[in-house]
Amino acid sequence: MSESIDQNLTPPKHAKLSASGSARWLACPGSIKAEEGYKNTSSIHAETGTRAHEVADLCLKSGKDADWYLGKKVLGKVVDEDMVRAVQQYLDYVRAFETSTSQLLTEERVDFSHLVPEGFGTLDAAILDFDRRVCHIYDYKHGRVFVEAEGNTQGQLYALGLLNELDYLEAIDTFVINIVQPNAGNYAAWEISVEDLKTFGKYVEKQAKIALSANAPRRPSESACMWCKAKADCPALFKHTQEVIGNEFEDLDKDVLSKEQKRLILDNKSLIDSFLKAVEADIEQALLNGEHFPGYKLVEGRSNRKYKDTAEAYLIETLGEEAYKKSLISLTAAEKLVDREILAEHIYKPQGQPKLVPESAKGIAIVNITDQFSDLEE
Repeated sequence: MSESIDQNLTPPKHAKLSASGSARWLACPGSIKAEEGYKNTSSIHAETGTRAHEVADLCLKSGKDADWYLGKKVLGKVVDEDMVRAVQQYLDYVRAFETSTSQLLTEERVDFSHLVPEGFGTLDAAILDFDRRVCHIYDYKHGRVFVEAEGNTQGQLYALGLLNELDYLEAIDTFVINIVQPNAGNYAAWEISVEDLKTFGKYVEKQAKIALSANAPRRPSESACMWCKAKADCPALFKHTQEVIGNEFEDLDKDVLSKEQKRLILDNKSLIDSFLKAVEADIEQALLNGEHFPGYKLVEGRSNRKYKDTAEAYLIETLGEEAYKKSLISLTAAEKLVDREILAEHIYKPQGQPKLVPESAKGIAIVNITDQFSDLEE
């Protein structure tokens, strides 16, 4: 039987203008009112992330490594190897910054209500390095959706909360926002001075007042709409989509789209895609709830044949070893079992296919595309 380490804690009150949702309400103040009446939903991914955060917190508080919790129940479910691997990478990252004189904070509630009414949040971890006059803030992300460290509003709000508590000491000159995202291979850090942080605080204070006003404007954008619960019902996002797809192309005087028009479409692709998916999911849910939706219905989707539980025994009895297909173990598994340097002689990394990204994205632009990638088509 698995050992349980569950903690029966009362869930904390959720801040209306939360740090975790700041990318949304800072960019689109009207989203606060728009989301009123929508239920808070969870998913298996969110629950897994919460459990991973709990394991990380327990480890940082106790000094244990993540594998101590392998096979044990945390928040009602058993901790598996994948979670142990990811959490340990986060622990190693945070612990690398600790010194004999630094102070570690973990799952610390920070209050920034001096700028945002009832504003608070819970940071994953922070290290106060008074010798270097630096405060490191760590945000552990268990998911695979890439999170940027530079300009990260959640981290900056945590920093503003800590600064409000520590400013009287005049002990910190710089904050470093660290995003630790093992499952996405993302380990990023961004530095901001106390002076610049206070400037950001003034902006936050202004935006918070707008967000809580009766006629707060809605301003669709990728960062604002990504996790917005009201996305499928948003008139502002609908209007934006119309303008991109329709109004810009009303007066076409050529037989083909211009480069500027094609760029406009691509610049808004992610936002429009997410809007269309949200609308589709909303209609599907309405039909699942038994509602009638004009023009659409639910039908049974395509499915593939599957073995019953009895199939394995039957095939082994009938075919013997031929019931199984053998394949090489994965590269990661092989590296744990044999000499890595020797194995490296038997490994190669093929050239990746060209990938279209914004000009501002990381990576060196590919030139002479035809010559460079001619072998990929052979």
